[in-house]
Amino acid sequence: YLLPPIVARFHTRYPQVSLHISILNSGEILEQTLNWTLDFGLVEIDPSAIPPGLQMEVLDHDRLVLVVAPHHHWRGVHALQPEELQDGELLLREQGSGIREVIEHALLQHDVQVRPLLTVPDNEAIKQMVMNGVGAAIVPARTVQRELATGDLLHIPIDGLDLRPELSLVRRTDKQLSRAAQAFCDLLRAKKGDEQYLNNTTP
Repeated sequence: YLLPPIVARFHTRYPQVSLHISILNSGEILEQTLNWTLDFGLVEIDPSAIPPGLQMEVLDHDRLVLVVAPHHHWRGVHALQPEELQDGELLLREQGSGIREVIEHALLQHDVQVRPLLTVPDNEAIKQMVMNGVGAAIVPARTVQRELATGDLLHIPIDGLDLRPELSLVRRTDKQLSRAAQAFCDLLRAKKGDEQYLNNTTP
């Protein structure tokens, strides 16, 4: 959801360059960047999880929000307490997902251990399931901006939980990027701090 405008700009500037984009969870991105399969990656993960041999550059902070369908039994609730999320209501990403790690870590600070209703390896699939009345989910705000605006999803605040994981660029410390890869990274950096781009939703 972050890449389309960057890819479009890159293609306009460098139409002769072919791109290969892999959609993976954070753990897989770290592994494949470390073993030279990927030139670089974008992850939302705690800096302590970055293995030796990789360097991390924070581009900005994401925002995660709890969403439910309009007919969910939490509709109309002013705010939830963190402990209300431990009773099998949440759909979570798979193990290895940076977003799941952020959610679990934040809830553990409130002594809440989540038992997911379902584990789903795709943000879009999670969104569609929640829209159809299957549980609730904590997802990047940008991915549900349209659904919140149309009322297809509702945002429920969580007291004491402000989830703003770092969005970071990772690459090998000893890898010399190609000119094309470096140009793409430069476009990513050009968006650093661009609030209209990264944080253009306030559910």
